[in-house]
Amino acid sequence: MSPAMRGIVCLAMFLTVSETNSHFFLRINIQAPTDANACKVTCQRFGFQMLGKWKPEFAGETNPTVCCAKCDEAFASEAKTKMQQVMQVGVAPTVTALQCKTTCHRFGMKTLGPKFSSITNPVECAKQC
Repeated sequence: MSPAMRGIVCLAMFLTVSETNSHFFLRINIQAPTDANACKVTCQRFGFQMLGKWKPEFAGETNPTVCCAKCDEAFASEAKTKMQQVMQVGVAPTVTALQCKTTCHRFGMKTLGPKFSSITNPVECAKQC
């Protein structure tokens, strides 16, 4: 076999192998989002088709903002369940002082339990942590 012919054969084999690998790469299974935030990240990355395989209402979506609203609807029952658990027990889940202060500065006082629910100032809330 001539050197030119060997080069052509090697190039053809390389292209065949690289094309095969790219098909396998595209078949990676992407898992469904675990919470509303993960769903919204997928929307912002234009992953409507992947979300459409998870829930049909996302299939024809083209707008990330509308998609994010649908994520809130899809995970609304989960969020309510967590909040209902906090309200039933009357105590917020155990958090560190740093997590408590961070929640205060993000105006999440009501999620910290009844002791914090009447506080509206993040600085006063952080002092309670």
